[in-house]
Amino acid sequence: MADYRVETERTGYRRWTARNDRGAEVLMAAADDEGAQPSFTPVELLLAAMAGCGGLVTDRTARAVEHDGLRIVVESVSAPEDEGRIGRIRVSYEMELPESNPKAAEVFARGVRLTHEKFCTVSRTVEHGARVEAILPDGTVGFEG
Repeated sequence: MADYRVETERTGYRRWTARNDRGAEVLMAAADDEGAQPSFTPVELLLAAMAGCGGLVTDRTARAVEHDGLRIVVESVSAPEDEGRIGRIRVSYEMELPESNPKAAEVFARGVRLTHEKFCTVSRTVEHGARVEAILPDGTVGFEG
């Protein structure tokens, strides 16, 4: 697996731009900041990353089933007891399965299962957790969990 690097820079009050080494940019802001739209919130980017990873991997794991019309919708479901975290993430794979392939549903379901059980780094990391370190400007660790 590759390691990744993203730089995020403050571009205004509660407005940030994330950039990767290939030159792509994503704008982030609070959902209630009308002056910063269109943008993504950090949680929306997490959900988009899950959908994108799921789609890219499904292209391999379910390649035996035509899925050009596939749409992946990711939703967060939270309750007060989740204490500022997402309680559940629902990933919905939406498409019409080809009628010409009687095993399409079975093959596609297996591909999606493999995507999330074995190959999608994002959903597997979210499900199992990752260590987080916050490094302060002086090089010391400000948080580790």
